[in-house]
Amino acid sequence: MKYALYFVIGGTVVSLTTYLGSLGRSWLAAFVTTFPALTGLTFILMYLNAGVEPTVPYARNLLYFVVPWLAYVGFYLVAIDRLGFWLALSGAVALFVAVSALSKLIL
Repeated sequence: MKYALYFVIGGTVVSLTTYLGSLGRSWLAAFVTTFPALTGLTFILMYLNAGVEPTVPYARNLLYFVVPWLAYVGFYLVAIDRLGFWLALSGAVALFVAVSALSKLIL
């Protein structure tokens, strides 16, 4: 039952972001997506399920994805006009995975 609740919460954020984006409110849509509500909720749920111990490495590991996320968004912004939507998005996701893997190997 609790996993169904997690699914509904995540789906609500995606739906709200899509709705706001389709209204042309891109700043607000981006804010909803990056607002730390999901991360905060994850901290709370991890704490309630397993205590403090797993929340600290989770928070630390989130920091490893800042650079890959910036590469992902940056590539998308640069490539969208040149490659079109699908290739730009595919390339951005591939770059995110590659930079994430490289970061894991280096760190």
